[in-house]
Amino acid sequence: MKTQRTVITILSLVILLSLPAIIAAGQGEKYADLLQTAREKGFVRVIACLEVPGIDTLTAESNHFMTGITEAAYVQAAYNADLNLEKAIGSVADKVLQHLNGREYSVNHTFSTLPCLALTLSPEAVSRLTDSPGIVALIEDRPIPLSESWTNNVKDKISYPQLQQSTEIVGAKDAWSLGYTGKGWFVAILDTGIYKAHEFFTGKTIVEQCYSVEKDCPNGQGSMSGPGSAVHVGENPHGSHVSGIAAGNNKKDKFGVAKDADIMAVQIFSYIEAWDDVGSYTSDQIKGLEYVYQKRNQYKIAAANMSLGSDAVYASYCNTDYWNALIKGAIDNLKAAGIATAVASGNSDSCNSVSAPACISTAITVCSTDKRDYHYLGANWHDTIVDLLAPGVEIVSATADAVDSYQAWTGTSMATPHVTGAWAILKQFSPTISVDNALKALKDNGTLITNRCGSGVQKSRINIDTAIMSMYSLVPPLSFKGEKKANQSLLQTEYIDVLTWEANPLNAAHDQTITHYRIYTVDGSNNLTFLAEVTGSTLSYWNRKVSTSGSLTYAIKSVNDQGELSISAYTTVE
Repeated sequence: MKTQRTVITILSLVILLSLPAIIAAGQGEKYADLLQTAREKGFVRVIACLEVPGIDTLTAESNHFMTGITEAAYVQAAYNADLNLEKAIGSVADKVLQHLNGREYSVNHTFSTLPCLALTLSPEAVSRLTDSPGIVALIEDRPIPLSESWTNNVKDKISYPQLQQSTEIVGAKDAWSLGYTGKGWFVAILDTGIYKAHEFFTGKTIVEQCYSVEKDCPNGQGSMSGPGSAVHVGENPHGSHVSGIAAGNNKKDKFGVAKDADIMAVQIFSYIEAWDDVGSYTSDQIKGLEYVYQKRNQYKIAAANMSLGSDAVYASYCNTDYWNALIKGAIDNLKAAGIATAVASGNSDSCNSVSAPACISTAITVCSTDKRDYHYLGANWHDTIVDLLAPGVEIVSATADAVDSYQAWTGTSMATPHVTGAWAILKQFSPTISVDNALKALKDNGTLITNRCGSGVQKSRINIDTAIMSMYSLVPPLSFKGEKKANQSLLQTEYIDVLTWEANPLNAAHDQTITHYRIYTVDGSNNLTFLAEVTGSTLSYWNRKVSTSGSLTYAIKSVNDQGELSISAYTTVE
């Protein structure tokens, strides 16, 4: 058996999975634990970490290619860079598998972007791999649960933020009025699957993929692609509920945060018999994140959502923990491509720690608030690790009981997709915005919430509209909306559209003097026709020129004392 272990590098920034002297000395004990598990159960599931020559350079070349760029030559170059990385990893993986000839084993997953193999090994195969060339470490592939969610568990009914309330709380509705709804972008939901026949997903493009070490994909295998592959595992509708919060839209009266975004549903859970519940293996999580990365040039992907978490909690960043270092590698690849990974902080009622993988420094770690903007005590908190807050108490979204079934759930699982949806809106606004700059915009323009843990540290509850408008010096008014009224007389019925709005405080903050508001009608091609202009102190307008009771879309712009016009805010009066 080797007494020295070499350094494995993941990504160009180098994540250490090597075993320095203290761990190298105990490596035999770690392998002994795997061997004992294999002897007791007849097998053990592991992730084999591989030493791949030149992986730093190959990964950096792959990371060069961002999501959202569809020019053919760019896509081909990205494909070539990814293929070179995949070949290098595959070459080492093949040699490791050849070393296992004559031993009983099975391959659960191969990987294309991370130097790993997911295997099920017999005791003899474990012994064989402990001194195999190309192996850096063997790590047990273990499942973690969903980030727990629950229903009807809030005593103060006043604090229930139904989804329609929470979208308003986080400024999604005002972002919609600016024309930013997440349209053209995907959110990737790594969860229990999706009930795509639900009305909340009407008209959406839904890309489906499944990874399940326990072979719980609909085809009875460990992976499946295409329509029907992301059916709920164990009939657990968690993935539909999360997807609905991020991007639901029943085209009538219920909307998620990025209401016009599409969904990439990646089912990464297995039924764990010992738990009588579902769990997600580390290798399935890595495969799910890798799938999103590999599809970055086929689809415009804003963010990946992971509303799951280990029972163990971490009081500091967990980047060098074996399991989480592997997941960090996948998250970092996505970040390099401009894709955020939002992860639930967990619901262990901890004031100084979060669950994994939320403990990873490059994840966007999300804690939850209630409707009154209080930090929800059941949600894990950490003064440093938590990045953002969002509503997560009694959030109504889709379930799988029927095509129109909805239920109110509570948990950081529900807060996280609010942030994922926010990312889709920000990417529609600024397709090339980096993960760090989008995070800064949400942090700098959020509502500061003081945690209930007593440290006095404040974090931002997201305000999507303000984050967008902070990038302009001159912005339109807020809460632009309209109502149709009928003025009946003996001879005819006159229809009047009553438009109202609120002054935007960002204009004053940017030293903009608003002298007028200019109002337009909007046709089906989004062309603006001037309708009226009112003074900067006027916050309403009655359009008496409506000829029928049909719908009409309006736009409004702020005009400053230099005659400059802001971008438009929109509303449709039915």
